[in-house]
Amino acid sequence: MVNSTVDRPWSQYCCCLVGANREFVRKHPAATKRALRALLKAVNVCAVEPERAATMTVEKGVVPRYEIALQVMKDVPYARWRDYDAEDSLRFYALRLHEAGIIRSSPQKISAQGTDWRFLNELKKELKG
Repeated sequence: MVNSTVDRPWSQYCCCLVGANREFVRKHPAATKRALRALLKAVNVCAVEPERAATMTVEKGVVPRYEIALQVMKDVPYARWRDYDAEDSLRFYALRLHEAGIIRSSPQKISAQGTDWRFLNELKKELKG
C-alpha cells in the first residue's frame, strides 16, 4: 500500500489534476477559468474549514459518515495545491501510466501537446492566501 500524502515519491506530486475538452477550453475560456476557480475555492474550504467540508459531503450523500469525511479532509493536504508543480506532477503520473502500458504517448508529448497552464498560473496569483 502507498499513502500518496506521505510516501515518497508520491507525496512530492499533487494527486489530482483537472482535465478539460480542448475545444471547449478554446471556445469558452472564461467559463473554463470560472470552473477552475470554483474547484480551487472548494479545495481551500477543505483546507481551512474541514468540519464544514465534511458536513457538506455527508449532507450531499458523497460520504455516508461524518467521521470518515472529516478524517479525509484532515488527511489530504488540500492547502498545498499552490506549492506543487502541476506540470511536473503530470509528467510523473504520465510516466507511471506509460510504464504500465495504460497510455501510449510519452509524458513529454502529453505535456507539450495536451496542456495549457495559463488558467492555473493566473488563478495562483489571483487566489493568494
